[in-house]
Amino acid sequence: MDSSIKKLPVDVVNKIAAGEVIQRPSSILKELVENSIDSGAKKIDVFITDYGKTEIQVSDDGSGMNLKNLRICFLNHSTSKLNSFDDLFALKSKGFRGEALSSICSISKTKISSCDNNKGIRNFVQVENNDISKQSEEVGARGTTVISRNIFYNVPARRKFLKSDKIEFKHIMNEFIRLSLSHPEIVFTLRNNNQLLYNLKKGNQKKRIVEVLGKSVEKKIIPIEEKTNLVKIRGYIFKPEYLNKSRNNQFLFINNRYVKSSYLNHAISMSYDGLVDKEIKPSYVLFLDSDPSKIDVNVHPSKTEVKFDDENIIYAIIMSTIKHSLGKYNIIPNIDFSNDINLSIHSDMRVSPPLMDIDYNFSPFKTNDTIKSSNSSETSIKNESSSIFNNNDLELINEYPVFDFSNKFLITKSKTDLLVIDIKRAYYRIYYEQFLNEINNKKNLSQRLLYPIEISFSPSDILIIKSVKNILSHLGFIFSIQKNNVNIKSIHPIFDFREVESIFNDIIEKNSLDFEELSPSLNDHIAKLLANSKSKKILKLKNKKEQDLLLNKIFNCKEPNLCPQNKKIIFKLSIEKINSKFN
Repeated sequence: MDSSIKKLPVDVVNKIAAGEVIQRPSSILKELVENSIDSGAKKIDVFITDYGKTEIQVSDDGSGMNLKNLRICFLNHSTSKLNSFDDLFALKSKGFRGEALSSICSISKTKISSCDNNKGIRNFVQVENNDISKQSEEVGARGTTVISRNIFYNVPARRKFLKSDKIEFKHIMNEFIRLSLSHPEIVFTLRNNNQLLYNLKKGNQKKRIVEVLGKSVEKKIIPIEEKTNLVKIRGYIFKPEYLNKSRNNQFLFINNRYVKSSYLNHAISMSYDGLVDKEIKPSYVLFLDSDPSKIDVNVHPSKTEVKFDDENIIYAIIMSTIKHSLGKYNIIPNIDFSNDINLSIHSDMRVSPPLMDIDYNFSPFKTNDTIKSSNSSETSIKNESSSIFNNNDLELINEYPVFDFSNKFLITKSKTDLLVIDIKRAYYRIYYEQFLNEINNKKNLSQRLLYPIEISFSPSDILIIKSVKNILSHLGFIFSIQKNNVNIKSIHPIFDFREVESIFNDIIEKNSLDFEELSPSLNDHIAKLLANSKSKKILKLKNKKEQDLLLNKIFNCKEPNLCPQNKKIIFKLSIEKINSKFN
C-alpha cells in the first residue's frame, strides 16, 4: 500500500461529503423543498416514484434561475444565501451551506429545470457525478423543477443499506409533514406513484395542523402564545388526557426551521409534571421565533441541531408558558367559536346507524339456568381477564396456596421454591400466545359492534394501518378505509369497544412498517402489540378463583418465565436464599 499523502479526486470528495447531507431519499426531499421555500414559492408539488428510491421530483413557482446560475447551482459550496461569514449570524433562509444540491447530484442522476421570467421557456441541465451531461431548453413557467433519479446508483454500498420501501417512504412522509407544518401559507401537494396523498391548501396554523395530522387532533390541542424580549413562543400543545408514550407528534421549530433538542423537550415534559405519569410523553407543535444572531444553526449539515446563547432562560420561558396555558385550560374549558354550528361537540369517533342481527330461534319459554349461572359470582369472573379462560381452565385448581400482594404480584410456591409472579407480565404472555395462535387459525371469532366506529387518521398513519389490515381482519377487526377515515364494524371479542382507538394508536405508535427491529415477523409484532395493549388494562385479580386460573394459564404457556419483551415474569426464591437472610 502506497503510504504517500495525496489529494483525493473531487468526485470521491463529493461522494464522501454527500454521506453527511444525503442519508436516504427523504434527505433529498428535505433539501429540495427547503430550496423551494427559500425561493419564495407559493406552491410546491412533490412527486415520488417507488417510495423515493426510483425518483423524487420537486416543483415550485418560486423566483427561478437564469442560465448562468443554473450552470453553477449544483457545484459544491455554491449558494445565493451567504456573501460573508457574518451572514451566518443573520440567517433567515433554510439553506446556506451550498452543499445540498451538490450532494444530490453526486449520488443520483439529476435534472434541474428553471426559469426566472414569464416568457414560457425554461433552461435545463442534466447532471451526473457533478458534471453537466446535457443542456437544453423546454416549455415551462417561472419557477424550478428538480428531478432526482436512481438514488445511490453509483454508491451501491449506500443503496444496499436502505430500509424497505415502506420504511423509506415513512421517512419521506415525516419530512414532508415537518416542512408543511412550518409554512401554512404555502400550498403543498404530495403524490406517490401518481396517487395524491396530501393536498394542503393555504390557511392558518391550526387548519394546517388538522389537515396534516388528522381531524381527530382538533379536539386534542390548545393554543399557546407568549412574547418576550428574548423569544416569541406560539403554537399548540396537546391536552394531558390525550397524551401517551408516543413521541410521534413532537414538532419543534426555531425560526420556522425544524430542530431536535432534548433539552427543550425536557422543558415541555416538565410542564406536564403532576398532570400525567412520568412515562407519558408530551405532544406539541411549537414555534420559537428568536433573533438569528442569538442562535447558531451551523452545527451539523442536516441543520436540525441549534445552539442558543441563553438556553437556560429559554428553557424557563417555555416551561412557564406551557404551565400557564395548561392552567387556563383546566380552569376554563377550551371552546372553539370558529365552528359554524353553536357549541358543537367535535368527535373523531362518529356514530353510524346500528347493524342489528335477529335471532329467529329465540324462545321466551327456554330455561334461563345458563343466564343465572353466568350471573353467579361463584362460577364467573367479572373482569377484563375472563375472556382468556375457557371451560377447561375453570376446573383447574392450583394445589398450593396463593395470595395477592399489592395488586401487582401473586405469591405461591412450588415443591422447592417460593414464587413471585408479576400479574401484568403474566397476562402479557398469555394474551400474546393466544393472539399468535389465533393468527395461525383459519377462522376466528369476531364481535360485531352495535354502533360502528369511525376514526380519522393522517395519510401517514393510514399507510401503517393498511400494512396490517389483513392480520387485524383475521383477528376479528373488520374495518374499511375510505380516504383518511377508518370505519370499524367488528372487533376481537376479548376487547371492549372503548379500547378500539387506543389499539390503532398503539399500532401507529410502534410503527408497524419498521417491525423488523422489534419482531421476527409482522404476525409476531401485531400479537405483541395487541397483547401489550390488553394487559396494560388489567388492574387486579378480584378473588381466589381468578388467582388460581391465572397461575394455571401461565404455567401452561410455552414460555412461562419471560414475557414477549424478555422480561422476567416469575421470580424464584429458594429455601437456601431465604435461610441466608436470617443468618
